[in-house]
Amino acid sequence: MSTHEQSNGAHEAARRGPPRLQVQVQTPRGLWSMTQPDVAARRPDYPQTAKAQEVIDDAREVFRFVEGDNKYTLLHNGAVLAPERPLVSYHVESGALLLLSVQGGNADRGVVR
Repeated sequence: MSTHEQSNGAHEAARRGPPRLQVQVQTPRGLWSMTQPDVAARRPDYPQTAKAQEVIDDAREVFRFVEGDNKYTLLHNGAVLAPERPLVSYHVESGALLLLSVQGGNADRGVVR
């Protein structure tokens, strides 16, 4: 492969951005995935560099968790994900099931179908 071909390949990869992850997020109000719930305004499709907090915020929006006094924690394989760390730092892969833990308030009310 020539230097020119390698350079073009690098530019093409940069235009596409970082690799993406499509995850599933189990919440007290239901599963959020690429197909569920039907009425979700967004899907859990993220660049690998996305922070755990972004997933928490998006899941809260999809399932209308508005209680600000609740504690929201994202887990992967039983490990708590620090909100400021990227998903890739936890070796989260596409198809992974993440768990949104909600403590306090009315977490189980308002199930989205």
